[in-house]
Amino acid sequence: MAISLHHAQVFYPPGEEARARRFYTEALGLEEIERPSTLRDRAGLWFSAPPGHVHLSADRDLGLHPRRHFALRVSDLDAAVRALKESGARFEEADPIPGWRRTYVFDPFGNKIELDEIRD
Repeated sequence: MAISLHHAQVFYPPGEEARARRFYTEALGLEEIERPSTLRDRAGLWFSAPPGHVHLSADRDLGLHPRRHFALRVSDLDAAVRALKESGARFEEADPIPGWRRTYVFDPFGNKIELDEIRD
């Protein structure tokens, strides 16, 4: 039986590792973590997003779909949006959910990310 979400997997085009790293660390504020030694022969990046991870892999077929996304909970949506706007990120409005403030942002490769500020 599942107990929690472990990671989300998205893709970036081959040769764009530096750009991916910059967006996920500088614009989103995630910490890059070391990948297992058994995976180091493949292009990819892992980032900590407690309690799980975001994994990025290089692939020519990004498999984008307009509704496919993963969500990150943020403590301050306004601050997150400001930082992402400075990086040149593109946004999309999200339908309201009572008790949440949220928006969608796209990484440089078109992966959709939902940002949620949830009032407990």
